[in-house]
Amino acid sequence: MDKNVIITISRQFGSNGQEIGRQLAEYLDIGYYNKEIMLYIAQQIGVRPEFFEEDNMNEAGFYNVGRNNWLSNMTELSVNAQVFEMAKEMIQGIAQTESAVIVGRCADFILKDNPNCIKVYCYSDLKDRIHIAKTEYKIPKRKVQRFVEQQDKKRAGFYEFYTNQRWGTRYNYDLMLNTSMLSTQEAVEILASLFDQKMGVTSIKGAYKDQYLSHKIQDLSQSR
Repeated sequence: MDKNVIITISRQFGSNGQEIGRQLAEYLDIGYYNKEIMLYIAQQIGVRPEFFEEDNMNEAGFYNVGRNNWLSNMTELSVNAQVFEMAKEMIQGIAQTESAVIVGRCADFILKDNPNCIKVYCYSDLKDRIHIAKTEYKIPKRKVQRFVEQQDKKRAGFYEFYTNQRWGTRYNYDLMLNTSMLSTQEAVEILASLFDQKMGVTSIKGAYKDQYLSHKIQDLSQSR
């Protein structure tokens, strides 16, 4: 009987979790879901993809409706609740049909009762995350620490509102990776080994390198 194994990746801003997820999916030749989930929802509710960028998210973790958007006649809470339910349905559907890596979107909580889900949290030292914000996102030095802290606050607000769980608490995850101490390749190999154990077979790895490279290029303007 075929088994679908899902690896969910939650991550602090600048902890490289997104890139680890992308390379892991390529290494295992399985699905990779990050922006696709929100692009699909944007099409369904009739908004531009930019609506789901973190720049449009307030500190409570809600996407801002905006005065000039057709959604302005709806409450911020109702729009965000609708978005979460659509994402939940899509994530559950993915888990039923294929093995995949899913980044963010409370996927660890949504699939918490799935015995074939490996829930991962990536974190790293603040100084390393500040360096990422300065070099890759060109955040000015005087603003950079606050910027990093705000990104984490948004993610925590979103997660905690919909899950009633504390974001980043070890009890919510199967594995927590300190990416200040691990290279991307080391993290990928650790997670690939767990994937094989969960599958019960040794998978062929590395046959489709860079098949998700477009995600990396597009996501340089997004949070890691």
